[in-house]
Amino acid sequence: MKRRTLTIGETEILRMVQEEYGPQNTEKEVFFSEADEAVLFVKARDGTSPIMVVLTNLAVWRQDGTIADDEVLRREWLHTDRT
Repeated sequence: MKRRTLTIGETEILRMVQEEYGPQNTEKEVFFSEADEAVLFVKARDGTSPIMVVLTNLAVWRQDGTIADDEVLRREWLHTDRT
């Protein structure tokens, strides 16, 4: 499986995932798609996998303003209202 270093933006999204869902979501759990997108099947503290996130897309959308702010990202994309 191919690997690369996460970008700064991808790392920031991963940090948000860890804050909301727990430290068990590590960079080691990230895999890379054929399109070189960083993808994570998020693990909740109770062991379930409630969502999958494409760190690459979220980082780009956060940076270019498609996602208005971190509150919107957490609520609408990370579904923190479900934790």
